[in-house]
Amino acid sequence: MKEVSKHEIYRLLEERYERVSIDYVLLLLEEPYDGEATHKKAIIKAFDILAERFGVEYTLEPEKMHAERCEAEELLMPPEDVYYETRRQTDRSYTAPKPLPYWYAFLEPPHGTPYRSEDFTEFQKVLLPNREALEAYRWNDDFSDYFDAGKEWWGTGLWTIYDKIEGLMIVIGASLTD
Repeated sequence: MKEVSKHEIYRLLEERYERVSIDYVLLLLEEPYDGEATHKKAIIKAFDILAERFGVEYTLEPEKMHAERCEAEELLMPPEDVYYETRRQTDRSYTAPKPLPYWYAFLEPPHGTPYRSEDFTEFQKVLLPNREALEAYRWNDDFSDYFDAGKEWWGTGLWTIYDKIEGLMIVIGASLTD
């Protein structure tokens, strides 16, 4: 696997969605896809890339990694508008949902963002244009110290999504504190 560093999503994160506090690593498969085992290899590779990107080292215990398959449509579903109607944007005292939904990680980091459901939806259209050809997993958070910050307060999330048409593996990590 090798990182697709020139993907449009990285430019969007830099220019339009610079306040998104999620880590994204996009990998092109160079070997046959083997279900969950390939997703696991992608996480290990992604954590190496993130370590280099941030100048840190993450410990990883692959034998402790486990996942549950999730429906891509459910994973990529934005919050209902009622979510924003039931809380004030300035009220940061609410508790993050458990398990942390991907949309929440995107829209509700500890220090807030100006983004709304529409932004989440538009971003996903660029990141994952082949909605009918995705295989997604949600991973546990007790196999690496990458998750330590998020365990303090806000939450953690780790998802892998394989795009069967593009041969692309997307690793999405979230772990923040205030």
